[in-house]
Amino acid sequence: MKNFFNGNIVYLINRRLCICQFTGIKVFVFLFMFSGWLFSQNTNPQKEKLNPLLWQEFEGDRYFKPFVILEAWVTYSMNERTVENQYADRVDISLRRIRFGGIGSPYPWLRYCLQLSMDRLGEDSFASTKGSYQGLDVWNAFVTAKLSKKSDLLNLHLGYFWPQISREYSTVAWSQGSFDRTRANWYLRRFMTGKGNGIETGIALGGLKNYNGFGFSYRIGTFEPKAYSGFEYSSRLYTGHVLFTFGQPEQNAYKYRLSGNSWRSRKGVSLGVGASSQTNGALNDSVYFDSSNSFGTDILVSYTGFRLDAEYFRFYRSASGFDDFNGTEWHVRLGYSFVAGNKYFEPVITYDKFEGWGAKSVYKYIGDDYTVDVGVNWYLNKEKLKLSAHYLVQSGSVSPNTGDYFGLGCQLKL
Repeated sequence: MKNFFNGNIVYLINRRLCICQFTGIKVFVFLFMFSGWLFSQNTNPQKEKLNPLLWQEFEGDRYFKPFVILEAWVTYSMNERTVENQYADRVDISLRRIRFGGIGSPYPWLRYCLQLSMDRLGEDSFASTKGSYQGLDVWNAFVTAKLSKKSDLLNLHLGYFWPQISREYSTVAWSQGSFDRTRANWYLRRFMTGKGNGIETGIALGGLKNYNGFGFSYRIGTFEPKAYSGFEYSSRLYTGHVLFTFGQPEQNAYKYRLSGNSWRSRKGVSLGVGASSQTNGALNDSVYFDSSNSFGTDILVSYTGFRLDAEYFRFYRSASGFDDFNGTEWHVRLGYSFVAGNKYFEPVITYDKFEGWGAKSVYKYIGDDYTVDVGVNWYLNKEKLKLSAHYLVQSGSVSPNTGDYFGLGCQLKL
């Protein structure tokens, strides 16, 4: 058992967490050490004498904070079918998401996150719900180094995390108003990284600056999608997302991911633009693409309880000897939150759609897929305890799941 355990731990580390293989590791080490020198400078001679080096500012009470998040679903699927079969309507009880891990900030300038996942436990394979991942896996593992003591403009991220280009891509799933993350954005994440969750190893820079009534933030990075690597190509992916805010800021302090709910506290607009690019990559042993790009825009309008978020992205891929692939994905989500009995209620309606044209050898999802989601969320303790009831209408020629379903959800964050 010991050898089995050690062997699997080594495999897991080699597969997900060995960040030393990055091309940009030398840059990271230099900036890491430079930030240490920067924070060690202090005008107080007594404090400088006691803490001459950054490494002596270790904060033991903040080095590790465990967390567990559970999301349970009860669904009733209707009219689920394939070309050959019509499935019986059914009730399904499953654990849609189980996430656990730890976060910490052992130094004032350094943060980390390690998160494991066990998704879709007990899900009926004939139900109408959609998803990509099952079983135990590493969800993310990355560190963030703040490279400026007095500003939020320069933050370095390194590890296994999200190549950001759109709001839906980078928003925390737990605070979104729809029953699940939009299916349309799943196709964008799959297009960029070859994986439905859209998480890869990489290095990125991000920052935030707020003025009076205006602000901006950015996230740019380079990643290494394993799904597109081959002996001829390294398949390096470049991504960027820039947000401009008008009115009240969306974030008062920089975080890599975006929150989804301002709890009636914000009056403002956020406008984003994003893009990704890969010059080459391998789709399989015989098909290689010459270019793969995506670009688009997103918007968030918040006015106390009113919230509207939307995005529109196009993606394109070319491969010699095949028809080019062209695709679009977009969604509109509208919600209004109000307080009743000291609890937040939020009716929400969401529409999302994906369309793709071209050769399946270049991107296999050719056709369309769309969803209409109508529901209400009840936040008993904001995101820490959330109940939801939604009805989803699904259709299209791409997804294997096109039946409608009614869903009840319970989310618990510990």
